[in-house]
Amino acid sequence: MTLTGEQVEVPADPHALYERSLTEQWGDGAPVLPPTDAAIELLLAGTAEPADHVVGVLPPQYGVATVELVAANAAMAGVEPEAFPLVLAALEALCVPEWNAFGLTTTTSSVFPMLIANGPSRDALGIDFRAGCMGGAGGRGSMTIGRAVSLCLRNIGGQRAGETSRTVFGQPARFGMCFGEWEERSPWPSLAQRRGYPADVDVVTVHGGKGTFPLADIHNDDPRDLLYLLAKSLAYPLANMFLGNAENGEVVLAVNPMWAERFGAAFPDLADLQAFLHEHAWQPLDLWPEPNRNIFRAKGRVGAHDRVYLTGRPDQIVPVVCGGLGSLHAIALPSFGESQMQSSVARRTG
Repeated sequence: MTLTGEQVEVPADPHALYERSLTEQWGDGAPVLPPTDAAIELLLAGTAEPADHVVGVLPPQYGVATVELVAANAAMAGVEPEAFPLVLAALEALCVPEWNAFGLTTTTSSVFPMLIANGPSRDALGIDFRAGCMGGAGGRGSMTIGRAVSLCLRNIGGQRAGETSRTVFGQPARFGMCFGEWEERSPWPSLAQRRGYPADVDVVTVHGGKGTFPLADIHNDDPRDLLYLLAKSLAYPLANMFLGNAENGEVVLAVNPMWAERFGAAFPDLADLQAFLHEHAWQPLDLWPEPNRNIFRAKGRVGAHDRVYLTGRPDQIVPVVCGGLGSLHAIALPSFGESQMQSSVARRTG
């Protein structure tokens, strides 16, 4: 195949490539692999899309992401050819207008695309969904797919902290974050199935998450009591969801398989569990100082009994099952608030 991207020559010494990536700011601070023609062609062979197909236009500088350019960044991240369609799917999903990619790539917030993978290829691709799935498990798919998306936003979209992005702190997920759902241990349909996809295809869902918010409990035996506390914890007073319209955005609640068993016994229908969480994810108006109260009143955020709810609907709280069997823990992925999660199917050759 004929590649059309700009050619860059560097010495064979891998340190030279690393130093150049730092000097010219197309790396992410960690060592990169050389995106040779052979490496790019191998990735292109793993997708049904032609090299010049436009996946999307990536903000903040509206760079045109062709499949070939995405492959060059994926090659630097170490993506396997079999995993490359998931990178394309993630970029396709975040380019959907409702995901609000421009807002998320330029905001002062720490928000970044967090990728949730479903489907039959999770294990084969090294997408972590068991112990340490949000950091430290070391699966190749998790580390490289997320990193490739991050590099594309940087090198094609032009996202630079302190320049085109006004993020104050950033977050570790800006290196790239991708984890899977432990579908086999979930008492409910997978996230992808709930979003209308069959179980036998690989799906990437992109969530605009502000970070990982750890939650823990060793005291509660009743699943409803524990869920009540989880709901209250999601509704922390300075959550982004309290800053704007309650109808925007989703909060992902990742629960370990042991807790999922307990919750599934109490709520066989996931919609009932979401309704329970929504019902209790609120704080009393008088928790906030008076100036905040006035803003809530002006925005119509104050409900009956002076309650300020985190979300406008139960389906905005999105449980997924993943993590180790040590129990005791959950992780919340708080919402930016001005973004709606999007999903896309990984399309392969054949």
